[in-house]
Amino acid sequence: MKLTRFTRIFGLLALASMLLAACTPAATPNAGAGPTAAPVVQPTAAPVEPTAAPVEPTAAPVEAKTLILATTTSTQDSGLLDYLLPDFTAETGVKVSVIAVGSGQALQMGKDGDADVLLVHSPAAEKTFMDDGDGVRREDVMYNDFVIVGPESDPAGILNVKTAAEAFTAISTSGASFVSRGDDSGTHSKEKAVWKAAGIEPAGDWYVSAGQGMGAVLTMTEELQGYTLSDRATYLAQTQTGLTLKILVEGDNLLLNPYGVIAVNPAKNEKIQNDLANQFIDWLISVPVQQKILDFKKAELGQSLFIPSSTLWLASQPAAAGLKITGLVGAEQAWTEDEIKAMETMDVDYTNKDGETSTFNGVSLAALLALAAPKAEATTLVFVAEDGYTAELPLADALACEKCIVAFSDDGTLRTVMPDMSSKVNVKGVVEIQVK
Repeated sequence: MKLTRFTRIFGLLALASMLLAACTPAATPNAGAGPTAAPVVQPTAAPVEPTAAPVEPTAAPVEAKTLILATTTSTQDSGLLDYLLPDFTAETGVKVSVIAVGSGQALQMGKDGDADVLLVHSPAAEKTFMDDGDGVRREDVMYNDFVIVGPESDPAGILNVKTAAEAFTAISTSGASFVSRGDDSGTHSKEKAVWKAAGIEPAGDWYVSAGQGMGAVLTMTEELQGYTLSDRATYLAQTQTGLTLKILVEGDNLLLNPYGVIAVNPAKNEKIQNDLANQFIDWLISVPVQQKILDFKKAELGQSLFIPSSTLWLASQPAAAGLKITGLVGAEQAWTEDEIKAMETMDVDYTNKDGETSTFNGVSLAALLALAAPKAEATTLVFVAEDGYTAELPLADALACEKCIVAFSDDGTLRTVMPDMSSKVNVKGVVEIQVK
């Protein structure tokens, strides 16, 4: 009986234990303990393959075009190219690779087909380049002038001489050094022209042929305390970095320095980019860019380093005082007032019919006529004023007159000043001289 009750109690306890176990939640696995086995995950289906191959780019990225510009060192040393070219690239997307050498070397690169476009300042060589068919387009761009520079002490005493040839003559006999570019550049060509005008073949220890660009030559000249011929732009740019050489001679007509841009003949080389060359030329001679050239460093230095001269620029400017010589001449001439002022000038006293004497400054009439080269059959000059007035003078009398000048008036016009001649040939507002 007891055994049966015990058995029943034990059975009830076992049943209660089983019910309690069934109601207790499963224990959370111990985070530190590793799983007894990796769970097996069966893919429900095979991975989906791409329906088509990835789309390839339709074309390779377009590389920026690059124009090769061979140019004189003065455009580089003056800072002009660094000032202008970023604008060209920004506007067109065309990069410009600049090779700055002497004008002679730049022209040779064009002749060899190693450049697309040239920017140089050697007019005679440029004409030959075009005549030989090496270039297909040339445009005027700008001009400045050459100056003779030297130490402030001026051992050759050239400060007061009137012409470049006189200055070179004095330097050659002074014992002071003269440093030449010696690199067949436009500056070197101009220097040789001055020596020729002086009738001198430079040679000796005093004459140093550097074979360098303008900036390096100016530095060498200062070290030697000697003299050199420099384009004005590079000289003024170098003074901003401490150059102490002084301009001692300037204003001689022989020292004018025009620049031209030339598209190389694409027949020279299949890689020559004539389309980019013309795009660059069109941009360079445009009125906005010509204005930028005029403004270059003008604020810092008080003067323009380069004067724009493209046909588009000149056509956009108000009419300015000028003079032309036409008719029976070897080469008709036309100058602006500024170009005439850049020539060698002289002072002349003129006494009018009332006995009043005035001093006028101007350029020799005979010198202007010499540039036009009157033909042998010419006998008469006709002075034409802007208001239509005319006056005649025998050509022989004009050529023999040492004091006859084309003078500058206070009102910005030109006039002839002819001492000891009829008042009729003293023409105010003269704009043309006809040779008949």
